[in-house]
Amino acid sequence: MNARKTFLISLIAISLPFNLTLAVESYEDNPDFNPHYLLSDDEMLDYRAMSIEQIRDFLQVQGGALASYTDPANGMAAYYTIWHAAQEFLINPRFLLTLLQKEQSLVTDPEPSANQYNWATGYSCYGGICLDVYKGFTKQVQSAAKKFKEYMADLNAYGKHQAGFYCTFTKWCLGVSKMTQDKITITPQTKGTAALYTYNPYQGNTVVDGYRIGANYNFWKIWNAWFENSHFRANGTLLKAPDSDDVYLITDGQRRKFASFTSLISHFDPKNIIAVPQAEIDSFAEGPEIKFAQYSLLHDPTGNIYLLVDDKLRHIADMEVFRTLGFNPEEMIEITLEDAAGLEIGAELTLKSSYPTGALIRDVETSGVYYVQNGVKYPIVAGEILQVNYPGQPILLGHMDELERYPKGSPVRFKDGTLVKAKNDGKVYVISDGQKLHIKDEAAFVSRGYAWQNIIETNSEALLVHPSGSALEALATSTPALDLIEDESKLLEVQ
Repeated sequence: MNARKTFLISLIAISLPFNLTLAVESYEDNPDFNPHYLLSDDEMLDYRAMSIEQIRDFLQVQGGALASYTDPANGMAAYYTIWHAAQEFLINPRFLLTLLQKEQSLVTDPEPSANQYNWATGYSCYGGICLDVYKGFTKQVQSAAKKFKEYMADLNAYGKHQAGFYCTFTKWCLGVSKMTQDKITITPQTKGTAALYTYNPYQGNTVVDGYRIGANYNFWKIWNAWFENSHFRANGTLLKAPDSDDVYLITDGQRRKFASFTSLISHFDPKNIIAVPQAEIDSFAEGPEIKFAQYSLLHDPTGNIYLLVDDKLRHIADMEVFRTLGFNPEEMIEITLEDAAGLEIGAELTLKSSYPTGALIRDVETSGVYYVQNGVKYPIVAGEILQVNYPGQPILLGHMDELERYPKGSPVRFKDGTLVKAKNDGKVYVISDGQKLHIKDEAAFVSRGYAWQNIIETNSEALLVHPSGSALEALATSTPALDLIEDESKLLEVQ
């Protein structure tokens, strides 16, 4: 990489004259970018978002030299420096990683220059001049983290810098409009956003006097590529590392290990397992292990017997219910009270429950199929939902007069993690929390490890029962291209 160019690019936003009068234009069309909301305050301050090991593994996955860098000034590894600064100043380590990438491309650059390390966060660099007292990787990271902590403290002090508002010393205030140096009016919707504009008063994604300005647009772009939608894995995703037999279910940001192949296949189709680096799996918080197969009979030390349905314990009211439902005592699995405590409690199974374990019933008059459970019928609007959610399950025949006795529930949705598309539309979705998330393009599909043959084609009605969620971008294993300058001859010389 051209070290001189890399270092100087990060200074452009603060080196341009402050009396710009030329018209401003964007160099990228990105309708998802909201310059008034760069990240939430909770995200900015989540200093426990990554452990030392997770920071180390993240840097290794990104492939830059920073993964193995040790600051010669103190002998500390870069990943430790980032973690320590995050803990000391209560700033999200993900925020610091994004800042390092935005300023000097340090997270992904395989051959960074000494200047990139020395001015890693761009701290104290103004008008093309940097203060030597802040020179060095550790000083840069610590100083930036401390400064953002001070900004956030100011933004929490009502009226400190402007009466009636929460502001920084440069009058970037929560909910108050102010013009950036690239002539864009911004109204910060979060304190974190106001802090970022205080650190760098340029919106970015602008072309001013021949310069492409990245600035806060680049911060947002990197943050979202690494830690928002492009890092997000849909609930119901199955992951495993290539050199391991362990399979994990991703749900609500947690990884849940399947204790056995039996527990896996009773819940999900193994063909949907995606092979990823172990570092990605480890980036998710550890959740409770999935020990038992669907519809397991579980017996705890107090004598209670449960049927496990959709990860919920359904207490069997008494032995009469047990016998009536046709259960076999020899099939019971002994569990500990700790096992039981890790599972959600569902509705009790009694003799009054109609189809307590659930049943598929076809209306002989209309041929419509319902999933009936606990006296409620749930319509199934497409055969594909039937095949995905209830493979091999028998369908009973029922008459309209019988089905009319049951109140009607919401239509059954595809199981989380299912890839779907309408037969007359090219858009592909993944189901997560019952929502359909649009996979924006082929790059997003391939980068997430999905297989084309696993896409389920269904009718439009089946898609309509799933509300739309956020669109999914490509997963980032390196930063998005950040082409900030068109003409290298316009780079400013920094001595």
